[in-house]
Amino acid sequence: MNVSKTVVQSLEAAKIDHVFLVPGKMIYPLLDAIDKSPSIRGIVCAHETSSAFMADGYARASRKFGVCLGISGPGTMNFVPGMAAANADRIPVLYIAGGVSSRAEGKGAFQDATLSGIFESGVVRSLMGSVVELKHKDNLQAEMRRATDGLNWMRRAQSFVTIPVDVQNQEVLPAQQVARPLYDQHEFNTSGVPANHAALEALCEQYLFKSKSVAFLIGSRGNDADTAKVLLEVAEKFCIPVATTLSGKGAFPEDHPLSLGLYGFSSHSRAVRVINSDELDVLVVFGSDLNQRDSMNWTGKLAAQKELIVFDDSFDAPAMGHVARTTIFSGIGAAFHFLSQMDTNRSADFCTALEKRKAWVAEVNQTPLYDPQFEQTGGLRSRDERSLYPGDVVKRLCGLLPKDSNVVVDSGAHRIFMAHYWLSSGIGNYFSSSSLAPMGWAIAAGIGVKLAAPERPCVIVTGDGCMLMHGTEIQTAARYGVKVLYVVLNNSAHGAVHIDAITNGAIPAQFSQLPRHDWAAFAVSLGVAARRVEHLDDLDDALGEASRLNGPFLIEVSTGVFPAPNRYYSECAA
Repeated sequence: MNVSKTVVQSLEAAKIDHVFLVPGKMIYPLLDAIDKSPSIRGIVCAHETSSAFMADGYARASRKFGVCLGISGPGTMNFVPGMAAANADRIPVLYIAGGVSSRAEGKGAFQDATLSGIFESGVVRSLMGSVVELKHKDNLQAEMRRATDGLNWMRRAQSFVTIPVDVQNQEVLPAQQVARPLYDQHEFNTSGVPANHAALEALCEQYLFKSKSVAFLIGSRGNDADTAKVLLEVAEKFCIPVATTLSGKGAFPEDHPLSLGLYGFSSHSRAVRVINSDELDVLVVFGSDLNQRDSMNWTGKLAAQKELIVFDDSFDAPAMGHVARTTIFSGIGAAFHFLSQMDTNRSADFCTALEKRKAWVAEVNQTPLYDPQFEQTGGLRSRDERSLYPGDVVKRLCGLLPKDSNVVVDSGAHRIFMAHYWLSSGIGNYFSSSSLAPMGWAIAAGIGVKLAAPERPCVIVTGDGCMLMHGTEIQTAARYGVKVLYVVLNNSAHGAVHIDAITNGAIPAQFSQLPRHDWAAFAVSLGVAARRVEHLDDLDDALGEASRLNGPFLIEVSTGVFPAPNRYYSECAA
């Protein structure tokens, strides 16, 4: 055994089955260990940033932690955008870098990234929960334990480990090897924070059992498959309408009678009407920081004339200084499990409260989910009659694709159209980088999502601007036969910025226009089957063609530049 094999064995013990990497001379021993692993598959990516995005997507879909590997120096610097995105969304990821030989440090060695070179550990320290420089095999147990202890869905940390290439090859004795846990480590790490029973009892006694108008708002830390399932039980049991933030989208089925849709960025009309009104007695928030996008630009209406109760399981201080409320520390999934087991028969008022709440919900449902301003015939859509309206494309996709599809969405104008018009099936299957939102993230992250959940169809919705950034990564899907569907909404512009340019002259239009690239031809050149669609009715055939293939498929859809359906959020910003 050597250090590299021991590191890889520690990943096997955590049930990691994919490592996303870019090869290099300083990680030869680690590559050899991965190649010899009986359970870990190395995925060679085109770029280290994309490998970090793939590890991010893998972690979200698997509920384990993601792992990516590259050389120190340029490799680590290319990890940084992915590190920042994972840190902002609190996704557990392990970044491993191979450094120059310990004998070469401080001598002007090529790509020296130690303290005597570019000091990469100092560069990434602000983005990492743990930074480890493994300089000697004798420290292997302690340092790997320090690096991996926070890589779970309770602490949601990120770790960076750099190992000199000569140390990777050092032999270790059994006493120096990282011990395999006696328990199921994955089950332990995903069991979650326990519920705050006293606070939930009080919630029931004061609100859920009473004739009160109550709504739930679900954020990112309530958005996973297990939590979504029990949330639905609780909502139906107590007849509670549910809204989600953009980062919580996927936690509740949006075609359900109790769905209010999205609140905050890309808001739905029904959610805005209920949450911003004085008809609500209490708004209960689960797992959200109530940041700028989740709080509708910090609107005072969120907490005005109602009780605001916030449950969260974050170990970090949330960004909620603008909200004069104390957060109740409680596991989100555990809280819904507790509420689902609550005995409603112990309250004499509950039956009456339930009937009144049902009547209120029926009245709320008279408000449409979609913003009527963007549903009018003609009007705003007449700006470009020759091009498809992105909202119509999203609606058609939503109707054609399987309901259990994992949906991975990129950043840009298409992100708003997807959030507004895609009706989530509410099984924790909608993924986006919501806090930092780097363009091109989904192109790579979707590969990680699919590899983590191969049993589900996976669709990646992106734009032409995003393809210019990380579109090359579709060749990774082709190389490994990863069956993902790429939908590129091509409007020949940085759409959200271009609308500002042509409507209010915020910037000259030349800075937001893009050439009309042929993304279908680009895909074919990289080994990805593709088809261009210019009419809605052609989507059916294109999706049918994609379903018959065992590898990736790209559909390029020609769309126009239209105002995005984000009126409520924009009004609050103004």
